[in-house]
Amino acid sequence: MSKGIIDLWLAHERPAVDGLFRADGSAWTVETDGPELSWFDVGEPLNLDALLAEDPEWLTGADIHPQGLAELSDGAGYVCCGDGSLGSEGFFARLDQDKNLVWVVSLLDSNPFERAEVHGSQAAFTNNLGNCLTIDLTNSYFA
Repeated sequence: MSKGIIDLWLAHERPAVDGLFRADGSAWTVETDGPELSWFDVGEPLNLDALLAEDPEWLTGADIHPQGLAELSDGAGYVCCGDGSLGSEGFFARLDQDKNLVWVVSLLDSNPFERAEVHGSQAAFTNNLGNCLTIDLTNSYFA
């Protein structure tokens, strides 16, 4: 039995794969055009247990950047972002009011994310190249 995403998050780890991982155990592949961040798509379902059963060490870090935490406009929680063990990767995540994980998006070729901002229902994550990825927090994947 592999660790679930909540256990990984508490250990400051995440899967070393491009994916969206929700605290309820659901997961999907994600795609973007690398550090340019000009587009972002959620793809097919993923099985985290199967992924980690194949290679339990297929993990990377989840370190929140000092400017990578922003409170949601409605006070219902936070978004955060940061980097991991390799130089080319980053992540962004949503946390509840107690800063427990709701979901995390892991990207292996996005470059580290250094700033999180919230504007209404939009969350913007900026990488170390100054490129920004904006998501709608009302989208069913991110609500």
